[in-house]
Amino acid sequence: MIMLCERCCAPIGDWEPVLRLAHLGDALPDGSVRWVHSYVHTRPCVAECAGPRERPDTGSWDPSRGIGGFRP
Repeated sequence: MIMLCERCCAPIGDWEPVLRLAHLGDALPDGSVRWVHSYVHTRPCVAECAGPRERPDTGSWDPSRGIGGFRP
């Protein structure tokens, strides 16, 4: 399973210490609950952030994602 840090969106390695957070997702009719888990680094995040006046690097567009009009 790939865990992504909620603060920096970087992957968390299996060897890294991690804090797992559980949020209440849904309450089911039988009284049980469904939990949604998220993860954060326990050490400072190492992902580089954009400067205060810089836009984040979102990467290049991948046309195979198929978002937009349908193309055969």
